[in-house]
Amino acid sequence: MARGVLLSLCYLVVVGCGGGGGGTPDAGVDARLEGFDQPDLVCPGNPDCASAGDGVLKVGVAKQAYTPQNFETYTDENGDREYQTTEPYTDKNGNGKFDGVWMFGGGRAALGVNNDVEARAMAFVEGDMTFVILYVDAVGLIGGDIDIIRNDPQLAGLGIDHILVGATHAHDGPDTVGLWGPTATATGRQKFVMEGLYAASVKVIKDAVQSAEPATMVIASTKLINDPANNQSKTDDFNKDIRDPVIFDPTLTIARFVKAGQPTVTIGTLVNWADHPEVSHFDDTVEAKLTAHYVHYLRDKIENGVLATESKYAQTDLPGLGGITVFVQGALGGQIGSLRGTHPPGPDGTPITVVSDAMDRAIGTNVAAKALTALAQAGESTSVLPLSFKSAKYWARIENTFFHVAFLVSLLGPHELGGYDPDEPIDVGNYPWISLRATFVQVGPLGLVTAPGELHPELWVGGYDGSWSWGWPLYDQTKLNPPKFDEAPKPPYMRDLVLAHTGVRYPVVAGLAEDYIGYIVPAYNYALDPDNPYINEAEGDHYEEVYSLGPLCEQHVVHPILELLRYRSN
Repeated sequence: MARGVLLSLCYLVVVGCGGGGGGTPDAGVDARLEGFDQPDLVCPGNPDCASAGDGVLKVGVAKQAYTPQNFETYTDENGDREYQTTEPYTDKNGNGKFDGVWMFGGGRAALGVNNDVEARAMAFVEGDMTFVILYVDAVGLIGGDIDIIRNDPQLAGLGIDHILVGATHAHDGPDTVGLWGPTATATGRQKFVMEGLYAASVKVIKDAVQSAEPATMVIASTKLINDPANNQSKTDDFNKDIRDPVIFDPTLTIARFVKAGQPTVTIGTLVNWADHPEVSHFDDTVEAKLTAHYVHYLRDKIENGVLATESKYAQTDLPGLGGITVFVQGALGGQIGSLRGTHPPGPDGTPITVVSDAMDRAIGTNVAAKALTALAQAGESTSVLPLSFKSAKYWARIENTFFHVAFLVSLLGPHELGGYDPDEPIDVGNYPWISLRATFVQVGPLGLVTAPGELHPELWVGGYDGSWSWGWPLYDQTKLNPPKFDEAPKPPYMRDLVLAHTGVRYPVVAGLAEDYIGYIVPAYNYALDPDNPYINEAEGDHYEEVYSLGPLCEQHVVHPILELLRYRSN
């Protein structure tokens, strides 16, 4: 990623200027910037969501593409897959400049569309309570953009208590964060792209709430490992953890909601798995096109079915569920993905080893086949679906110089900052704090908690003893700056605390939800380059620190989530 130039040009800006936001100077815990006293939303219980009424759960779903239409493209004359100002472009709006749809990677503009990028929502309504889950095909959504969606006037009067907003992390969706524009100092956010995303998001939220009808649930989970009967059989038919230590959760959870009394009629399906949607981004043999990566194929195949000729995991033709599928990303921090040696089997079972759309298609199709099979063979049906949720706002300190610069020069989307004096230099003692939110929702046996970025999986499951390594070596002892396991956090972990809620049997973490702050790196394995922190990565496996808030990320971001999970209203 192109960032060194930005930092070298703008480092003095950080120590010489203020930024947006306000509040008291940074005083850490004394200023009550760390943690929270109690959730600001607890349902049932709060005045606006006091009762579960008759206890009947209603579910509604909707989807809408926000794919930019008729956008400007350029001619990649030197074949480097990056726009140069000397290259010709289609000036469709006649303003004398190239208004491309920028994508992850820096200087990459879309030259076409491989498949739509979408907003998909699922609404849960029970008594006085209304809760919505919205996921958008994007690399991430900043808190200010989430607020714009939630506060849209079209949603007023619908009685929505909370809208959980997340991103699938699709690398070749439009740049919604702002870091990957035409140059290192120019944002990649385009007004016409963001307005389309807002409009689609608001529409699907409204449609999902208004279409909600009584539902029952069928839910199942399975682990995506090479041999389900052997926990040591590795995972490279699907994905890997390519940062030490190798700890991750390969669980796939699928919850199908059907019309009450009509068990064959699907309203919508919620699917959760952790994997970077990025594979075809790295295919240098084709032009850059917008895509939702494997997520598109996963949703499509769950809805429409997988033929036996399409996946080795479909022993017979698997009928689709119909309805609308909403994909919820998982704990993919630490490079949980399908690069560097994965080989998902193609339609005839032959491993696909070249990064490409064909690999994205194979991943999505195979995962859909596993999900449909798990649901058919082990699905648990229930009509007892009590709904409850709780949510809290809290703050985390930004020590990353790059993030300071990115906010100051307006690369990033809007966000509330506080805890510092914007008229004084940003430095130790006057670091800005960023407002965040954590949410937990329970729907019968399904418990879901959010993480505002790319959560490193060990913060979700623990696994420091190798119990979540699936046959992979826990770490490479020859690498510099190895994990300090003696400093690793002790249980209970996030997953444990989700399961501690009465009735929860299917724990889910919703990654990149309620905000996007990059990688959420645990303190025991956090290392910065001693000479150029946040510019160069430390030796060993420490790329993620460069894109994290700072060394206190676990303390400021994860500990409040643990407190929210521990909170009980009675």
